[in-house]
Amino acid sequence: MKDKEYKETLSKFSHEVRNPVTLINSFLQLMVQEHPEIATYEHYDKIQENITILRALLDELTNYNHSTTLHTESINIYFYLQDYLETAHKLLDALDIKIYVKKLTAIPPVQIDPIKLNQILNNLVLNARDAIVPDTGRVTFELGCDGYEVTLKVRDTGCGMDPKSIESMFQPFVTTKQDGTGLGLPICEEIMQAHGGSISAVSVPEDGTEITLHFPIS
Repeated sequence: MKDKEYKETLSKFSHEVRNPVTLINSFLQLMVQEHPEIATYEHYDKIQENITILRALLDELTNYNHSTTLHTESINIYFYLQDYLETAHKLLDALDIKIYVKKLTAIPPVQIDPIKLNQILNNLVLNARDAIVPDTGRVTFELGCDGYEVTLKVRDTGCGMDPKSIESMFQPFVTTKQDGTGLGLPICEEIMQAHGGSISAVSVPEDGTEITLHFPIS
């Protein structure tokens, strides 16, 4: 199946599933309003938890389907990162994971969709958070430019990945996380390719992972 047809199929699927999921959640809330004791049922929290997971999966499918739709503007990624650090701190501070930003060269502006860039960074930071033992790790953003492209390396000191996991990490629906959708990194790859760039990864088990984003200079 061609990529376009594949995405159209996913789009139809997510649309058709989202409606009954929304109705199930709405009816459940109405039941609780009329019969509050339902909320004390021993499996009620699990029902809510699984509805939340299903809705998150549908949101990921929507993001995957729309990952190539861009609204770009001229952005200096270094300055963008300075603003993004507030979000990153909120994602990592509870686990006492340190964050650092390094600028190796002057960084020219590039054409980027800021919302999509935020989406990529959130995915990478959350992946790093899941891989790092609390109170022991760090995440480093490292920026550089060789005159042809701007590179952003996102490096963590987490558990790392084996070669098999690295090989399949950008394949949709492939995940090692118990509650993962397997769409986070494929979405990142789709977004980078839509920008005319790319994403690559290196990792060593027990020694962390480094994800590199390659942004072409227009």
